[in-house]
Amino acid sequence: MRALVASMSFLLFLFVSSPVFAQSADTLIEQGRELYDQEEYSQALENFNRAIKTDPRNAKANYHRAKALYKLEKYPEALEGFNRAVSLKNDYHKAYYRRGKTYYKLGSYTEAVADYTRAIEIKEDYAKAFYRRGIARLAIEDTSGALKDIQAAAQLGKTKAVELLEEMEGQN
Repeated sequence: MRALVASMSFLLFLFVSSPVFAQSADTLIEQGRELYDQEEYSQALENFNRAIKTDPRNAKANYHRAKALYKLEKYPEALEGFNRAVSLKNDYHKAYYRRGKTYYKLGSYTEAVADYTRAIEIKEDYAKAFYRRGIARLAIEDTSGALKDIQAAAQLGKTKAVELLEEMEGQN
């Protein structure tokens, strides 16, 4: 009986001390975010992958993993990650926004507009999403829609939008 208890204790120790279970998903995400902020995208990606192994249904882990993949210019993989994040949390405005940026990079401007629109539906004062939607609308030659979005972004304080409007006015 003592041998069984000792064996079970040892197995429990191994399970709890393994790298995947030693840290919570939130801790791994936070460490990954710190690496991401230091532009250590590959190392950040490793942390986000470990967080997902710990908690596969963690929308935040999937979102941050996709952000790192985007920075590593792995756009199709990033797109899959953002898809996963919004499937886990359908009101994740940042994930829709970032997925829109990814679609834009891939040349899928209509899909980008749709995702920026969804992000704005969730967060009505999302200046970056208005700005990016305006840029995407320019790519599909929807100039009036683009102008409205860029003006909205400028009114919400997006500096790039103000600069772009001034540039556009200077051309007329």
